[in-house]
Amino acid sequence: MLQLHILGPAFDLPSIDAECNAAAALLRLHFGDDTDSWELHISHDHTLTLPCLRDDSQTLASGYNAIARRLESLDSWSSRSPPSADATALSSFIQTHGPSLLAINLYVSASNYTSNTRPAFTRILPWHANYILPPHRRAVARKQTEHLGIHSIDVDNVHEDMSHRPQGFEGVGKQDGGFETQAKGRASLLLGSGKATLRGLLQKPEYAATFKLHALAENFFEPLSEMLGHGDHFLGSEEAREVDCLAYGYLGLMLFPKVEQDWLAQTMRTKYPDLLRFTERMHKDLRLSTSVEEVMALRSGGDAATDAKPASLPWRRSQHSSMVNTVMTIATELVHQIPYLGRSPQVITTYPSRTPFWRRYFQPLLLTTLTSLALGGYYAIATGLLVWPHGKRVQIFGRKRLSDYGDLGAAISGISLMGAQIRHGGSGRGEKRVRVEEDSRDDGVVIE
Repeated sequence: MLQLHILGPAFDLPSIDAECNAAAALLRLHFGDDTDSWELHISHDHTLTLPCLRDDSQTLASGYNAIARRLESLDSWSSRSPPSADATALSSFIQTHGPSLLAINLYVSASNYTSNTRPAFTRILPWHANYILPPHRRAVARKQTEHLGIHSIDVDNVHEDMSHRPQGFEGVGKQDGGFETQAKGRASLLLGSGKATLRGLLQKPEYAATFKLHALAENFFEPLSEMLGHGDHFLGSEEAREVDCLAYGYLGLMLFPKVEQDWLAQTMRTKYPDLLRFTERMHKDLRLSTSVEEVMALRSGGDAATDAKPASLPWRRSQHSSMVNTVMTIATELVHQIPYLGRSPQVITTYPSRTPFWRRYFQPLLLTTLTSLALGGYYAIATGLLVWPHGKRVQIFGRKRLSDYGDLGAAISGISLMGAQIRHGGSGRGEKRVRVEEDSRDDGVVIE
C-alpha cells in the first residue's frame, strides 16, 4: 500500500501546495479508480520533503520529480515512453517560474494572506503549528521574490517604496497651480463626489505594482499557452502525462483560490482561456475536487467517510500528534528563534509518520551517547580516575649492539673485541698476524 503524504486540502484542491496537488493528480492518473493501492495522508513532517511517497516501512521518494520517476519504474507504466526533452524543459520552466507567482499571490500580498491563505492553514493545522508554519512559509515567499522588487502589495514593506526617491520629491507639483492641483480638477470631472479618487486608487499598495504583476503573469502563461496549443494536453499528447499533472498543480492553485486581489486568476481567465479549460478539465476528469470539512472529519469519523464516496480521493485518517511531540516541536521552534541559531523555515510535524522509535531518534541518541562518552573520558583523565599509559620512565635511544642479537651476536661481539685487543697489543711487541675465517665444514669461526 502506497502512502502519499501531502499538505492539507484548501480551495477545493487536494492540497494548499502546488507540487502536492501535482503528486495527487499523478497518482490518480496512474491508479485511476483503484483506491486500494494507494492512500492520501495529511502530513506536515519536517523530516520529509513533501510530497512524499511511502510504503508501510520506508520512504520511497520525496518531491514530485522523484515520485514521477518512482512510478515510471512500476510494471503498469513500463510500456510508456520516458519523458521527452521538451517535457523535461517544460517541467523545469514550470518549477522555476511558477513558485514565484504563487508566492506573490498567496503570501506576499498582505490582503490575500490575511483574508485567505492564513485562514486556510488554520482549518488544517493544529493550534501550535498555526503559529509556526504559515509565518515561515511567508518568510520564504518574501525571500524568494525579493529580487523581483514586488514590495508594494505587502503592507509590512510599503515604506520601502519611498526609500529610493530623491530629496524633496514630496513637494514636487504641490505649488500653486501645479500639476497636482490641475490633476485633481480634471479627475473630479471623471469621478463623482463620494467615490474613490484616481489618486486614492493608485496609492493603494496592490495597485502600485499592477503592471509588473501582469507582466510576470504573462511571461509565465504565454509559453504554457503556446506549448498547449489547441490540444487537450501539453506537447500534443493524446493522454495526460507527468508534465500535465505538474502544470495542473500550479495552474489549479492560481485559478481556484477565491482571493481578494485575484489578478493572477483574472489574467488567466481573460487572456488565456485555453489554460483555463485545461485546468478545469484536469480537475474534473481526475475527480480532484476536495471538501476540507469532509477530509478533516476523518480525524474523528475514521475511514467510513471515504467508503461512502468511492469516487473521491482515498483519504485516510492520520495519526494524531502526541503531547510529547507537540512540546518538542514548540521547544525546537523557540530555540531556533535565538539569534545565530535560527534556520531556514521548514514544514512542521503535525501528524508524524508511523516509523519505528529507533529510526526516529537514532541520530539524537547517537549524538547524546558519543557526547556523554567524550565528557566522561575527559573527566576521568582530568581527575586521575583514569591514568593514561606513559610507558617506562627511562627511554634509551640508540643503535643495537651485536650482543643484543642472541648467542650468535654475542660470539661475534667477543671476536671483534679480541681482534681489537690483539691489534692494540701488537703495536708495541711487533707485528702479529691474525686471520679470522669461516669454516664451511662446521659453520663455526676459526681464529689464528
